[in-house]
Amino acid sequence: MGADRPAYEIRLLLTSAARAEAAALIEDRIHALAAQHIAPPYPHAPAAFREDRTEAVGLYENDADAVLAGCLVLHRHHDPRHWGVDDPQPGLLVSLAHTAPDRDGRTGWRMTMWLRDYAARLQTPWVYAEAPGWHVDDDRAVGRLLGHLRDLGWDVLGSGRGPDGQRVARLRLAAAATPGLGAMIHCAVPLATADGPGAEEAAAR
Repeated sequence: MGADRPAYEIRLLLTSAARAEAAALIEDRIHALAAQHIAPPYPHAPAAFREDRTEAVGLYENDADAVLAGCLVLHRHHDPRHWGVDDPQPGLLVSLAHTAPDRDGRTGWRMTMWLRDYAARLQTPWVYAEAPGWHVDDDRAVGRLLGHLRDLGWDVLGSGRGPDGQRVARLRLAAAATPGLGAMIHCAVPLATADGPGAEEAAAR
């Protein structure tokens, strides 16, 4: 790797091979959870990443092997009013975020830092997400996850039901421009979808 090349790159998963790689990463995570006797929160996630209509992105280690370290799905048009948020504002929704079980523990932090900065460049004030479970007293794994997300800067807004009827915690992250982030993570995710305004402007940093 060149001395001035960022250590990571985040980009759209545009090919069937890239999507299959993300699905395999999630399956590895599911197996790792099963080994700890933890039920996977999103068993449908591998299939969702194989769908070409989803705007999936991946965080890659920017070396010769371009190893996929994490992935998630972007939803650019999101209305948070059903969450019961006071004075709701538009935001970028993300879902099905997963990190590879064999990578270092900073992958979630890197993805969070990118989301903060990317939302700021989109000129939207918030990033919204959902995390599995809510009964933290009954499920220590869920409690650890929510504590970790709080440490990363996510606010827990409350709880509700996901599309599958399962209990979820609703999260919000404040957008914040992060000068210099491009020295660590090169962003190749455009600021708009291919058919949207400004699609020609890539969010490369």
